[in-house]
Amino acid sequence: MRTAIIVLNWNGIEVLKECMESLMSASGDFFVIVADNASDDGSVHKLGQWCNERAFSCTVVEEGEEKGVVSSGKDILIYSLKENYGFAKGNNIALKLALQSQPQRVLLLNNDTEVEPDFLVKLEDFQHCNPDCQILTPLIFYGYDKTKIWNAGGKLSFGFRKYYYAGKTAADIREKGFIPISFVTGCALYVPTSLLYDGDKVLTERFFFGEEDFEFSMRMNANGVRMACVLDSVIYHKVGSSGSRMFASGKLYLHYLNRFIDIRLHKSALFYTFWTMLNVPFCLRHFYKSSGSVKKAFGLLRNLLSDARRKQSVTKEDFNALVINNTYFNKI
Repeated sequence: MRTAIIVLNWNGIEVLKECMESLMSASGDFFVIVADNASDDGSVHKLGQWCNERAFSCTVVEEGEEKGVVSSGKDILIYSLKENYGFAKGNNIALKLALQSQPQRVLLLNNDTEVEPDFLVKLEDFQHCNPDCQILTPLIFYGYDKTKIWNAGGKLSFGFRKYYYAGKTAADIREKGFIPISFVTGCALYVPTSLLYDGDKVLTERFFFGEEDFEFSMRMNANGVRMACVLDSVIYHKVGSSGSRMFASGKLYLHYLNRFIDIRLHKSALFYTFWTMLNVPFCLRHFYKSSGSVKKAFGLLRNLLSDARRKQSVTKEDFNALVINNTYFNKI
């Protein structure tokens, strides 16, 4: 069962190299596409040079020159994208390249992860024995404390998400073999190509950064697709590596804006109204802690509710204004 492993990168060359080192030591029938979202840290050149030094099979593919590029072995395709497309679109573009090699499964994997050598084989074996569980994720430990669990999948309930066994150890897990889940993280998302929508997409492109896995999980639940965390398959996630350039207040607002729009578009008007009322106190508290001002907290809430009502998506321009340039709040 051939798998395309897609690793999206943006200015993360050091963690990316560690991720590739672990992947190249892994077992299984797979190839890797590193989709570089127009990094300005020289990631494409540095990764290519690093691969050559270690004698890893490596090909650089420029966006616009993908036609006829296929993988027949365990190799790395470094896909140099022309601009930063964000998480969802960047992965979807890479997926189109991957499909030229006709994989049966796709694994979206964060660039700040490392994997156990048998992680993919364990996913493959589980899927073979449990074909009704179509969406899988490994057990994910923290990268800087490999005894603590970051994510074992999770549960969606009334528009909220809860991780299973977050901060716990492997000894705390009660289940054997796997955990049935209703939420799967985009950090490590193992999906059959038969479940792609529009023929060549895994994730919605409505959100430039964040919320993709929440929307994906809601969509899979609505379609009755079973999902599981495979406990014998283990990887490690260096949480927070991708957010070092982001303003904290902007990240908070972005999170809420993504979620409010997502819930509004997937649920009824009545559900959205009631859900919003439940969330207002939490938003106010977090906005106050972030800004240190009651007036600003109410201003942020007012803007959030207005933006969530009128917006259909959160664009790259919104993202840059919120968390990169920090200019979104000038109107408050």
